[in-house]
Amino acid sequence: MAYLCNNDILSLIFIDSLQNHPPSLLTLRSVNRTWCNVAGRTPQLWTKVVLKRRSDFINLEYLQFYLPKSGALPIDVDITLPKDVGMNEIGGVTALLREHASRFRYFDLHVQFYEELEVFISSIGDSKPAPFLEELVLQVEQPTGYSNASEFLSLPTAFTPSPHLDYISLSGCPFPKKFPPTITAMTFNHIDTLNNIISCFESTPSLQDLTFYGCDDPSSLSHISSQFEDPHIVSLPHLHTADISIPGYGVYLLRVIDAPDLTAIHLDGSSVHNFYEDGEGWDADVSALFSTTIRHLSAHSRNLRHMTLEYTKFNSRLEDYALILSGAGFPQLEQLELCETDINDEALLAAGNSGGSSSLKDLTLWQCRHVRGCGLLGFMHGRRSDFRLSLYHCEHVQQKDIVLLSAVVKVHYVQ
Repeated sequence: MAYLCNNDILSLIFIDSLQNHPPSLLTLRSVNRTWCNVAGRTPQLWTKVVLKRRSDFINLEYLQFYLPKSGALPIDVDITLPKDVGMNEIGGVTALLREHASRFRYFDLHVQFYEELEVFISSIGDSKPAPFLEELVLQVEQPTGYSNASEFLSLPTAFTPSPHLDYISLSGCPFPKKFPPTITAMTFNHIDTLNNIISCFESTPSLQDLTFYGCDDPSSLSHISSQFEDPHIVSLPHLHTADISIPGYGVYLLRVIDAPDLTAIHLDGSSVHNFYEDGEGWDADVSALFSTTIRHLSAHSRNLRHMTLEYTKFNSRLEDYALILSGAGFPQLEQLELCETDINDEALLAAGNSGGSSSLKDLTLWQCRHVRGCGLLGFMHGRRSDFRLSLYHCEHVQQKDIVLLSAVVKVHYVQ
């Protein structure tokens, strides 16, 4: 009995070890015969299936040995198809995984080309229920591989039903016609057409968290805009957070959303900043898109409490920053973070003198080179003493400015 108890304790130690300080399973099993036997009889140690080497696809003995060890427990599957594995060499792996699709909890698949993705998903998941599936992450490294594909054909019938699937990430692959209605979080980096966006949002009424990190060439903006002249607005009543790369499709994506409960948004313009070599040479059309985005949000998401803007330039700087900072556009806004934006003293002073009622309690500026102490002091005039101002590498703010500002509000300063 003592021996059994010791093995039970050893099993629990193994489980904790792999979760918090993960050695390899091979290491545990190679210590001695007792450890090998205990590890082999502990199904929790075998719930992570990783296939990344050519041998994993060519020699099926590994997978045939591994999969039964987890018993009936849900499993996490992480597949990266090696470049030296052909499509005619994956049939054995897909057949074995299909037998266990009902146990998938997390499924992560990385391939080189879209055609490979279609084969994997259809072979493993077509019409297979996945009652434990929670997260589905699919990534194509060479998105040009699906240049002739207008939709993700196999996904709508894969892993169905999957009542607990609440997160999906699509990178480098087209959209399916619809998504499971259970989705509450979504990440993607490519949009083909306006219809794809609308279909996506209409099929996910419970969406709460949205991430789009596309890197559109700014020169393509005129082509994109023709699709969005009079967009159909989709209601997303439960959307709380959005992390969007702009401009490009990211801007237009926001134009089709009415999200009254959106509380946090991050708008990232770094793709345009990098395209124009540190932001030089932005044209008026790009700046106008940033302005349009802010004004759309002020009309459809007035409950925003946290806003982060990175590498943004506005077409109407005074009006747009006044809309943000004065409370006129976002009366509930409490935290604002600006990273390398075009905010300047004039915009700060105009917002401070607008007379609006602002809920802003926390302002953070990162490398905002157009801001000086006079603009900050003017904006902070009349603020509560518990207002928090954080300044990081704002080169024209001097130590004497920090002393004066600290007499008015709480200041965190890093030169």
